[in-house]
Amino acid sequence: MRLLTFIAKESRESYHRIILMATVSGLANGLLLAIVNHAAAKVAKGEDLTQFFLLYMIAFVLFLYGQWFSFAQAVVAIEDAIYNIRIRLTNKIRRVELPFIESIGSHSLYSRLTQNNAIMSQAIPQITSAVQVGILLVFSLLYLGYISPVSFVISILAVTGSIALFLSESRAIKDELQVVASKEAGYFALITHLIEGFKEIRLSQAKNDAILQHITNASQDTKNIRIEVGRQEVKMWGFGRIFIYALMPVLIFIIPSFHYENAADIFKISATLLFMAGPINILVNALPMFNRANIAINDLTFLEEEMDAAIPHEPADTRPVSFNFHKITLEGLCFTYPGKSNEALFSAGPFQETVHEGELLFIIGGNGSGKSTFLKLLTGLYYPTQGTIQVGTDRVDPANYQAYRELFTTVFTDFHLFDKIYGIKNLAKADVDYWLEKMHMQHKVKYQDGGFTSTSLSTGQRKRLALIAAILEEKPILILDEFAADQDPGFRKYFYETLLIELKTMGMTVIAVTHDDHYFHVADRVLKMDEGRMAAYERDDAGLKNKHEGSDNGN
Repeated sequence: MRLLTFIAKESRESYHRIILMATVSGLANGLLLAIVNHAAAKVAKGEDLTQFFLLYMIAFVLFLYGQWFSFAQAVVAIEDAIYNIRIRLTNKIRRVELPFIESIGSHSLYSRLTQNNAIMSQAIPQITSAVQVGILLVFSLLYLGYISPVSFVISILAVTGSIALFLSESRAIKDELQVVASKEAGYFALITHLIEGFKEIRLSQAKNDAILQHITNASQDTKNIRIEVGRQEVKMWGFGRIFIYALMPVLIFIIPSFHYENAADIFKISATLLFMAGPINILVNALPMFNRANIAINDLTFLEEEMDAAIPHEPADTRPVSFNFHKITLEGLCFTYPGKSNEALFSAGPFQETVHEGELLFIIGGNGSGKSTFLKLLTGLYYPTQGTIQVGTDRVDPANYQAYRELFTTVFTDFHLFDKIYGIKNLAKADVDYWLEKMHMQHKVKYQDGGFTSTSLSTGQRKRLALIAAILEEKPILILDEFAADQDPGFRKYFYETLLIELKTMGMTVIAVTHDDHYFHVADRVLKMDEGRMAAYERDDAGLKNKHEGSDNGN
């Protein structure tokens, strides 16, 4: 069973104790049947039932305790397992490279982590109950064999055939459920487009109708498969319901006509079969959840394997490493986006650039020219497909890449504003308040409890808060990707002519992607990106002109 293997691997709780107490509960439940049957026979003879009453109470207490213990420990075990795998996968997400996150998609990653864990958490009570009643059914069959060997043999044959049928149907349902999981992922992706692209959709009725049609089609496909799965599950449920009642006339009416059974035994057989009806229903009802739990475990296992493949295998340098930044030199740095065979791939580079300490560098270029790719290469978020990076005379390699990344703080166009200012110890409120005032945000937001009191602001205002958090990290290089694009004209002018100058005065190196040609005079240098290549600009009396048009060398 994948679930038991999963619990054994991921949980510190011993599943052997859970199985043991589930066995005790199942056996005690079966003993209750035997005690009641024998006590009923004694009643007819007018005998004393004190001994049976005491046995019944002992079995009853064992049944209750075993059931309570197994259920309680099963919940602890599965939640412990879910906690461990959640923390482990979260840790691996921190260590994978950016291209993996970009390729798998945040909505897919989020849904797989949350839904699979929820399914396993929901499954454990039913599966624990199924283990208990499974043991009870084994005991009931053995008890049936004690009463009537012939009835036992016939029941075993019937149960074996039913199990084979259930397993066959279960495999078919499992395949369908995997298709449902895939369809659901597609549905969630479309819902993500609907929510994140809401402004664009509201401005275009054609786009609005088209995405609704895609969502409708995806939902219809999912509905049809779920209906088919539901029908198969109902068929299994119905078979489980009628199984005992179909077996009962064989054992009670047909067998006695060929093989002698006394009246007391027939009564016990009838009681035993009726007693088995409930547990069989529980087992049948648990099968769908069992399938879903197995699919969830398989998906999490596959997701972890994908993450392992995306984590760099080169060992990180365990020694304290830091770079003494005065300049960064890019030598023939290139990056090529991976793609399918025969697909035209976008490549950026080769880049021959030097970034100097304390300079204010602007990067310009049209959409799709490679600016964002260059920034991800420069900051170490992408590994270059060829070329090298040097900090001073120190070469950057896989072992010290994280130390190199620590040189940078960023506000990308697709920035994320965290709920708190993480990673800064002993942050003084006065420092945050200073920058809130500098960003003209002191009347809108306060700093308390390690974070900003509100993040429900305009995009431009949220960018200012993200910039505050970036500045407070006190790293030597600040990357700004079209920061001013969402700012009002007054703050944009202030940003270029006052704020950037102050950051430069503080000794910070600022690299900013911009389209605001009115403020190019502020920069020490301006570089232009075009189709993945870089060219330098210089100022003259007529403004800015391309110095080396078409050149790969920016120096």
